[in-house]
Amino acid sequence: MRMVDLEEAINEKRDEMIHIGMTKGLSCEETVLCSQELDKLLNDYRRLTKDQGQSKSNILLEDFVTFIQHLQNLISIPYKFLNPYKSNKFS
Repeated sequence: MRMVDLEEAINEKRDEMIHIGMTKGLSCEETVLCSQELDKLLNDYRRLTKDQGQSKSNILLEDFVTFIQHLQNLISIPYKFLNPYKSNKFS
């Protein structure tokens, strides 16, 4: 697989994983399987760039980690609205 095709596949799989995770939940089996497929694509990309002597895989991995951190923050937002007042007004 060419690097450009692999990058496109990674982006598509990432979008798919986000969609499934947001609609069915992060612990859903389908989300986990999609995540594992994405991991495989990222590993293939890392191997390909390592063979070619490029450091682009590090950039992609850093971007992916940043993306996951933002996704976790995004997922936690709805829970903040369930209990907007954390102080004890009656004490």
